[in-house]
Amino acid sequence: MPQISIKNQKWKAALQDIWPLNRVHVSTEMSLAYRILQKYYKELKIFGYKSGQKINGWEIPKGWDVIKAILKDSNGNIIADYSKNKLCLWTYSPSFKGRVSSKKIKKNFFYNKKKPKSTLFHFRNQYNFHNPKWGFSLPYDKIKNFKDSFFDVDIKTKFFNSKLEMAEQVHHGKKKKSILFVGHFDHPQMCLDGLVGCLAGHEVISRMQNRKTRFTYRMLSTVEIIGSVFYAKNNAKKNKIKQAMFLATSGAKENIHYQHTFNGNTLIDQATKHCLKYFQSNFKSSLFRKGPLGNDETAFDVGGINIPCGSLMRAPYKNYHTDKDRPSGVSEKNLEEVINLVLEIIFIIENNYYIKRKFYGLPKLSSKKIDLYLQPPTVSGLKLKNNAEIYKKLYKDLDPKSLNYVKRNTNKWNYLMNVIPNMCEGDKTILDIAEYSGLPFKFVFNYLDQWSKKGLVKKIWKDQF
Repeated sequence: MPQISIKNQKWKAALQDIWPLNRVHVSTEMSLAYRILQKYYKELKIFGYKSGQKINGWEIPKGWDVIKAILKDSNGNIIADYSKNKLCLWTYSPSFKGRVSSKKIKKNFFYNKKKPKSTLFHFRNQYNFHNPKWGFSLPYDKIKNFKDSFFDVDIKTKFFNSKLEMAEQVHHGKKKKSILFVGHFDHPQMCLDGLVGCLAGHEVISRMQNRKTRFTYRMLSTVEIIGSVFYAKNNAKKNKIKQAMFLATSGAKENIHYQHTFNGNTLIDQATKHCLKYFQSNFKSSLFRKGPLGNDETAFDVGGINIPCGSLMRAPYKNYHTDKDRPSGVSEKNLEEVINLVLEIIFIIENNYYIKRKFYGLPKLSSKKIDLYLQPPTVSGLKLKNNAEIYKKLYKDLDPKSLNYVKRNTNKWNYLMNVIPNMCEGDKTILDIAEYSGLPFKFVFNYLDQWSKKGLVKKIWKDQF
């Protein structure tokens, strides 16, 4: 697939509009955020589950809106103001107004000495909403010198019956069998943790708009864990989801880390690790739940649901769960790289043919009729060059990094040519051959496509799901 121009992106505008909102599990601004997302990605559908609905002990909470939250010291100075920083108030804090002694209020403060200038995201009340506690997150640098005898607290919030919403965008293929990409859309006033992964996934689906596919591809923006639990139970089987990938922190200024499915060797594992070799040579990978971030893979890759789910992330990163996670920390280059990486993974899933020979014995690839010989870079000290026409065919639609790799590793071309006759008995895929030869899938696909056009092999499609 050719690289996409990034001049007219929707994701950057969507990021600016959505990131400051109060995106907790259920709130008026969370509902607004989904509708802003729909403004940019018009094909997506919003649906949800009512407060009080339960699955396996998970329960949809009530909605939570903040009217005001102000903390003052004994001199009347404002120390924290929700209208200035949404992370200063613990999510799902109940209303409270009163004067609290400095000794008692300590249990209602949250901070981290290792991040002294940051306001931290306190999220536990959302998962323990039956017994919420009020409190403030404050930078340690602000707290450490407090000598006040009391503090004045004025928190006014409201709880209401509503829906935990989520949004799904679908690219329909010939088959109803689906591959799911998922990200969590919650986390108020933050960008990398949640929101940019969702935007990366919606960009992927949007950029497939005019592309015919065998399988159906879905992007789900939902609430961390609980949203995926409800989707997995109620929608996964109906939507014929076969494998999934969680997209997290896609635009962070860190290297990519891939966390495997529990199986560890599914098609989505194989395709992702193969692509990463050429997209980012210094990427890291880990076993299931051994990565730097734990996400919604547990809601899908679990007994009864049984959908293998990997996680693609850029983590750990410096400003995790703090008010420093702002648009300025999002790398456009890194986010675009993830989008294109996922598109390459989809290309493999769609085009991973089995290869069956139609020849008997060694074909003469250098013959005028076939003309598919890939000569080694040197023979007996002579520098050799391949036919320029073959370059155009082999380089077709390669991403810049893969193209650079194949140009620097021309010795592997000849090796590819020599192993194909032993790997086309109908039991090996193009991905098998690409892995064995040490070359990018699309390059090998292009070369085998020429073998097919010359009548040397037959490409056989088998549904690997």
